[in-house]
Amino acid sequence: MVAMQRGNLMIMEEHPEFTLAVRNLVLAGERFRARASRRHGLSPSALTTLASLRLAGPQSPTELAALLEITTASMTELLDKLSHLGLITRLPHPRDRRMLRIELTDAGTARITGILDEFATRLEPIAEQLNLRQRTAIMQFVQAASTRLLDPEPEPHDDIAS
Repeated sequence: MVAMQRGNLMIMEEHPEFTLAVRNLVLAGERFRARASRRHGLSPSALTTLASLRLAGPQSPTELAALLEITTASMTELLDKLSHLGLITRLPHPRDRRMLRIELTDAGTARITGILDEFATRLEPIAEQLNLRQRTAIMQFVQAASTRLLDPEPEPHDDIAS
């Protein structure tokens, strides 16, 4: 794959339309999150926190701070706001009394489930048009791309999919 520099943007020369399509998907996801956050009176960080708790289950404040790449002090402030809104609760860790686990309340579950359902409702008609092989290929790409983008120092010639 050959990349070329255009201003501050690196574009894959062989597949610029693919690169642009992926970029547009990422931007669309960010815009959806921003609009949903505003509509529900939440910050984008609060929405991400609630979604993580809904999809991955209870987590520690430290785990949530790492997800958002913010300090634990900033996460504590965010959790205070979510707790005040009645969307999360802090519970003692089952094995370590010095730690906390953050869980969604029923109100928090209802709020974030509605947002996630809206997201899924927008994508499901598109996914239904794909056959199993196409869906599998897209899922493999998304998983590999996510892993690679989160890797602080990816190897230049890693195999993406087998």
